[in-house]
Amino acid sequence: MIVVSYQAIGFDLDDTLYDRCEIYRKIFTVMQAAVTHLEVDFETFYPIYLDYSDAEYELFIRHGKEKEAYRNDRVIATYKYFGKSINQDAAITFNALYLYFRDELELRPGVKMLLNYLKQQEIKMFVLTNGPSVEQRNKLHQLKLEEWIPASCWYISDELGYSKPDVDIFKLVERDLDVENILYIGDDYHNDIIGAQSVGWKSFHLAKQVTKYSLATQTVGNFDEILSVLNRV
Repeated sequence: MIVVSYQAIGFDLDDTLYDRCEIYRKIFTVMQAAVTHLEVDFETFYPIYLDYSDAEYELFIRHGKEKEAYRNDRVIATYKYFGKSINQDAAITFNALYLYFRDELELRPGVKMLLNYLKQQEIKMFVLTNGPSVEQRNKLHQLKLEEWIPASCWYISDELGYSKPDVDIFKLVERDLDVENILYIGDDYHNDIIGAQSVGWKSFHLAKQVTKYSLATQTVGNFDEILSVLNRV
């Protein structure tokens, strides 16, 4: 039996509890073959898409941009970055492919084992994620997260009026949980780690390599490692 000193442990959703990258790899493959071909590989395309996606999401959450417009514009902007002009129909196809492949979501290896252990020890768990409410809740249901974490502990930026890394969203979650010793696990250094550390939470950065001058309590490569680290706490 592991011994965990934290009162609550929280998780980011996208690219933490599941691997979002693989969904977009499938989308990119279809787009390349059937819609619009770029002279770059997926590893070059994906980080640029994420940058534009984050920028467009901020316009959606903070400045009232329409959801459909933000979703399409992030795709159009990414293709424009690589010198390819695409129309709304192509962007709609890209997003439709996302919905199609999203139905294949599954938890990362090791997640179920960790969640089962934490539930057995009655450690309070939560999810804190940026994104549109309906879309994020659909993912959480698809992953069957309610088996371990009640829907009342799913904190979604679209519903809260703040988004990571804003200090306010972390403070809101802390007040609602009514605990102090919190660990947060996420893959995005800026949104997850800096945000969590700014309010005094501990943080595990899920990453393949340590970020230079990292503020994270620990950098971990996978969920088996997380379980091992918690066992030593």
